[in-house]
Amino acid sequence: MTDIDTVKNFLRSPGKTDRADLINALEIMNLSLEGPNGAQKAQTILAAIPIPELFTLLGNYEDVVSLATCKVLNKLLRPMSYADINSSGLQEYLMLGLQHEVPEVRILTLNQIEKCQESEEAIQDLVKSPLFPAMLESLGFDDTLTSTRILELLVKLVTTSSYCFQVFFDPESIAILNRLSKGDGIVKFRVFDLMARISLSSPEAFQLCESSGSLEAITSELKSDDLLIKLNAIETLSKIIQSRISYSFFEKAGILQFFVDILSKDDDQDITLVLEKCSVLKFFGKLCEVEDIDFSEVEDKYKILRQIDAHLLSDHVDLKFTDVLNLYGLKITSIHIIGVIGHKEYGLKLLYSSVSPNLLGDFMDLYHSSSGDVKLACLQTISCLLGVRRGVEEFRMISFTILQKMAFHPWGKTEMVNCKEFIDYIIDRSNESTHKGKEWKFTIIQTLYESPNSETIIAPNILEQFRRYLHEGPFYVKSKTAVALENA
Repeated sequence: MTDIDTVKNFLRSPGKTDRADLINALEIMNLSLEGPNGAQKAQTILAAIPIPELFTLLGNYEDVVSLATCKVLNKLLRPMSYADINSSGLQEYLMLGLQHEVPEVRILTLNQIEKCQESEEAIQDLVKSPLFPAMLESLGFDDTLTSTRILELLVKLVTTSSYCFQVFFDPESIAILNRLSKGDGIVKFRVFDLMARISLSSPEAFQLCESSGSLEAITSELKSDDLLIKLNAIETLSKIIQSRISYSFFEKAGILQFFVDILSKDDDQDITLVLEKCSVLKFFGKLCEVEDIDFSEVEDKYKILRQIDAHLLSDHVDLKFTDVLNLYGLKITSIHIIGVIGHKEYGLKLLYSSVSPNLLGDFMDLYHSSSGDVKLACLQTISCLLGVRRGVEEFRMISFTILQKMAFHPWGKTEMVNCKEFIDYIIDRSNESTHKGKEWKFTIIQTLYESPNSETIIAPNILEQFRRYLHEGPFYVKSKTAVALENA
């Protein structure tokens, strides 16, 4: 008896066929579909057993039967488009498969549903069907793989199909999402993440997310007594703050002032407060990078830099070891945010302006007095500030001084020559136009090249680039002919 005959007999009379024989037949069928005559084998199977009948094997049988059947169905369905699947009357089975207890069956189902992206017509067919609300409901599954894939698919469909966009925001869909957002933490923030990402797709999407109550639901979690929920809410809001319209929403909702109030609290020995402050600082770091928002306006109103400066100055005398770690975490986050703000010209000017007259000075004092992870964070921030093409001249000169002093120390030299970004910056003559800047770059390279043990610490190719740079001098400019030859 052939494998096809065995499966057919089982489907007609399940009680008369041994399960072991069925599983063996399905395995043989799967292997034959992988072979060189797989396409011909698929035609033979489909001529003898309609696909809906094979789907029934995913029903009330043991998992091993479902697994074997999944392998076969995946291969048989692979050439079929979503339109083919839809016209074959398989939507009912996809509905059942989406909620099946066996993960492989859910994956099989998702593989077919995702085919709807082949055309707008296929997307509309899916969205009009009972499958669409079932997909929304699946965001509540414990199975992270299934729910994550559904979330990603929903984001793609809603942001690319105007029809799906319209249905997603209809009362029935919003009711499902609002109910799920009242569930446990994982499901709740899965829905929040979906709404946050969709809100970014257009001003209209943001307004609809706001009118649906989803954004208000996210902000309400800021008042939760559960630290994890509160931190997740801040992180989700950090994803949303990418436009002027979202900034206006945060202002109207009082979120920015709420965050400033968190930063203003004094008890930095409270680990909960420290973690909240770190998350809030990262939020403002995201905010300063939004192109259509003038961060100087934010600074004028909320005095964020003053809060950052206060955390740079916080001391750890007479604190317990764990409190010292907490304080260092907050200090390091503050240092990194200075780099985030100052890595662009307008941000560096803001750091240097009269709005925050002590911030950069306090930062440089901290660099000189710090060690370990704090000093490393300072160095990373300095590299961000140095990368500004047209920055504040006084601060750039201070930064060059720091780099030159670092080059005297073995640890500093090692850090510098092993940092590709630093090497690319220091030997690239095109990124420095000032007389003083050129002299400082030359001095830094000279210090690295002439210091003891330079041949053992610096890679030969970098050492050669340094040698050539020093030979050419600080103000060397390539001739047009040399540049043309290099580009040829």
